[in-house]
Order: sequence, then structure tokens, then C-alpha cells
Amino acid sequence: MDVATMRQAFPGLGAERAAELNGGLNTAMLLAGCTTVNRAAMFCAQVGEESISLTTPTELGTGAEYQGRADLGNTHPGDGVRFKGRGFIQITGRFNYGKLSQWANRKGLVPTATYFVDNPTQLATDKYVWLGPVWYWTVARSINPLADAKDIRGATKAINGG
Repeated sequence: MDVATMRQAFPGLGAERAAELNGGLNTAMLLAGCTTVNRAAMFCAQVGEESISLTTPTELGTGAEYQGRADLGNTHPGDGVRFKGRGFIQITGRFNYGKLSQWANRKGLVPTATYFVDNPTQLATDKYVWLGPVWYWTVARSINPLADAKDIRGATKAINGG
């Protein structure tokens, strides 16, 4: 996807920032198997919604609402804030940060199997911001079949429950 098309897919994204993120988007879509129009459109729609058109790689809230959420693995004091949503698909919770770290380490993308648990803010950096969407799209959930079926409700529910 070129920068001009990217800016159409992500309204409000400035030209300079789009140019900075363009290579990462294209790599992420390839890694996620988003190689058809329907898959690319669903990926951009879902990632754009989660990140306010790629302008917000960190959840706007404090994360305090996730404290004590055992389903997210947030069982230690401060986990809610520490593991709030990050990345362009807002990976949330100690459990998900750990699973993402293990996957990324197996792929040779991060140096340790606990990388994002140990360094949670790195998930929102340009270097790693696309790993969350790829992992979530392909491992945590299987979104491509929903994209192939043009099932935006199903994809939205799979990503954030509603």
C-alpha cells in the first residue's frame, strides 16, 4: 500500500507520519496474511479503529480499570496500569504481553521470551508497534476468515468483544 492510499485508509494521519509508518504497515499486512483486498481492508479498518487512525499507539486511559483482571493475567499490584493497551491493536494484560513476547521471540523479533512483560512501553514504539496487530490477527484470533467473509461484526467482536 502506498502512502496516499494509506492516508485514505487512515483519515487524519499526516503525510509525514504515514511515510514513517508505511513500511511497517506493509510488512505487518504481509506477516498477517492480509494479501487480498478484503483482508487488507479489514486489517486497516480494525487497526485504524483501535488506534484512532494510527495516531494513538497507547490506550488513552490509565489502565487502572484492568487491575485485578485475572482473565488478563493482571494479578500483581500495578499490572493494570503497567499492561494497559499498547500497539496499534491495543494488546492488553500481562497474559497477552507474555504470549506476544513468546511468539515474537520464537520469530526472532525480540531478544527474550519475556521482552514485553519486562519492557511494556516498547510495544508502543515504532520498532514494535506492528507486532501486536500481527500476533493478535494470526495467533490470538484468526481474523482472516472473517475478513474473507466480509464479517465486520465478527471481526470487531473477535478483537474487542463488541
